[in-house]
Amino acid sequence: MDKVALGIDLGGTKLDAGIMNGSGNLIARIRCQTEAQKGPKSDIDKIKFVIKSLIEQQVSQKHDIAGIGIGVPGFIDADNGKIITLTNLAGWDDMPLSDIIKNTFKLPVEIDNDANAAAYGEYLFGSGRDTNNFFYMTVSTGIGGGMIISGKPYHGANYGAAEIGHIVIDINGEKCNCGNYGCFEAMASGTAMANFAKKHIGMGEISIIHKLTSNGHIKAEHIFDAAKKGDNLANKLIYKEALYLGIGISNVIAMYNPDRIAVGGGVSNQWDVLYPKIAKEVENRALKHNLKSCDIIKAELGPNAGVIGAAALILR
Repeated sequence: MDKVALGIDLGGTKLDAGIMNGSGNLIARIRCQTEAQKGPKSDIDKIKFVIKSLIEQQVSQKHDIAGIGIGVPGFIDADNGKIITLTNLAGWDDMPLSDIIKNTFKLPVEIDNDANAAAYGEYLFGSGRDTNNFFYMTVSTGIGGGMIISGKPYHGANYGAAEIGHIVIDINGEKCNCGNYGCFEAMASGTAMANFAKKHIGMGEISIIHKLTSNGHIKAEHIFDAAKKGDNLANKLIYKEALYLGIGISNVIAMYNPDRIAVGGGVSNQWDVLYPKIAKEVENRALKHNLKSCDIIKAELGPNAGVIGAAALILR
């Protein structure tokens, strides 16, 4: 029988899940909304329901289910299958998620930080395939990272490695959710781009950005759309975004000396617009010795990275 694994990618508002075969292909997929405000039990029940549904789909296919991998946003004791604490999700501290799922389905379970899982998926089946030391960066509502060293996810002393969203890139910058100022995430995430747009428009700067929204809620995609129409503010914000991404990537190159950095997440959908500006900034700022051996590319797995990476935790 073909060996497959289940992958679960839990976010603040959604749950992505799928079944992956040994070649890294998703052969089944489920996506649903979560209700984080109801607390962990609601999300755990949703995870169980999705797993049960996927397993039932595979009964007729006669696949050998090797186990269940789960990626979650926060600090994860990957060795013991326990959540330490989750980012922006209350009530999960010290949750033995691996044991809960294992006891229900009698299958092996692995859990890890969602960015670490996505990094591992990209390393095995995407943009990091031919590397030895690979860094994955996701730029979306927030910024996260995962580092693969000699073929294995690097977790650090207490499972907090590669939290690049909280390296400081501007000491006079915006306040971050972590309480610090000028964090990479507070300056260069999709949320940060939208916040900068609101700030400038609120100060009276003329722009069509807000006219491109359906409900007045500005997102990064509206800024890129406005730039295509020649909007001056949008173009300034994109320049600033590329500047901060270049600074952050230069720091990653100095700290980790990777063979390759792959950038994923929603903002990477505008890679063709951003990359020339990012590359110029990195060329000016990165440690030259480390830059010589480092490629910077767009990640390949797109929105499937989290699910594929979670399943890869089982099929590694």
